[in-house]
Amino acid sequence: MNKIVTKIALALLVMTCMMGQAEAQIVTTFARNVTPGQQNGLYYSLPQTMLKLDFVIEETKLEKSPLADYAQNYMGNADVVEYETTEYKLLDVKMSTVASPDPSALFFVTFGSARGGAKALFDVMPNGIIRSVGLGNAVGEETAVAPVKEEQPEVPVAKAYSKDVTSLITTGKSNGQLAKEVADKIEEIRKAKFYLISGDVEMASNPETFSMMYQKLEEMEDEYTQLLLGQRKSKTVVKTVYVIPNKETPVQTVARFSEYEGLTVGTAGSGETISVQTMSLNTTEAINAPSQSAIESMNYENKVFYRVPEQALVKVLRGNKPLAEERMTVNQLGALLMAPLQNTKLVFDTKTGQITNLIMQ
Repeated sequence: MNKIVTKIALALLVMTCMMGQAEAQIVTTFARNVTPGQQNGLYYSLPQTMLKLDFVIEETKLEKSPLADYAQNYMGNADVVEYETTEYKLLDVKMSTVASPDPSALFFVTFGSARGGAKALFDVMPNGIIRSVGLGNAVGEETAVAPVKEEQPEVPVAKAYSKDVTSLITTGKSNGQLAKEVADKIEEIRKAKFYLISGDVEMASNPETFSMMYQKLEEMEDEYTQLLLGQRKSKTVVKTVYVIPNKETPVQTVARFSEYEGLTVGTAGSGETISVQTMSLNTTEAINAPSQSAIESMNYENKVFYRVPEQALVKVLRGNKPLAEERMTVNQLGALLMAPLQNTKLVFDTKTGQITNLIMQ
């Protein structure tokens, strides 16, 4: 990457010397300094890195059984659902990045008179991020970029009661009678499992048949047990939080997580804090880039801005415990630089703002 940056920088320096006497054909101004109603120009922006955090959460809905008052009589010290509630368990967090327009790298370009048939062409995406720019005889055709389609995760559906259980609980018997019958069913199933394991069942000699039969008995026992202890219906959901790292705040609190409230975006709510720590790896510190104040206060003739993105170590923390850690590109931590234009075409990486191709005529 350093060799590519060095070659591009040398080419840009040569162009700067060639352009010393050239008349300004475009002027680039920071967006905030544009006069309202100014015509004969367009806006473009460089992309900033937005972190996309997908939190994978197991959401369990607890439903009290009408037979709960009899559970202790038949199930001993088993865990009984005593009231309706929802519990949450944080399973995983997945990090990815999305490019979005950077308001601190938004510029307005005005066009002057082009002599000698020189042409100017800006190719800007619908969201304002620049794809390419050409000035002079190096202007060429552009290639459209296909949009990226995000896939939504599948959410499992809670299991319904089997036919046998439904038939039992709809007989109209009292809760006491139902509790006794349910307890008897559980005892029968446990005996059947014991006979299966001990080899008293002939079909148990076949491993596949044994596995299938045992799994069926397990499911039946669990279903009847829920009639006494209550139901626990679990499903996996994904909640997404977007975060924009910045140089001024290396650690950002983005959410809170509670086992009883789940994930709450922002600093409100209860539970442990979810924070994002962004540590620059200083891969661009050797670049003598203009300051942000210089970029915002001056007009630049026959020049456009591009970016050399920075590498960073990004961590997602739950309290002080790391949930995820990854090295990734964070554009806005890098350097903003100027590229001169004169019979030149520049092609930008729309995810980083870096110049990926330079064509001189």
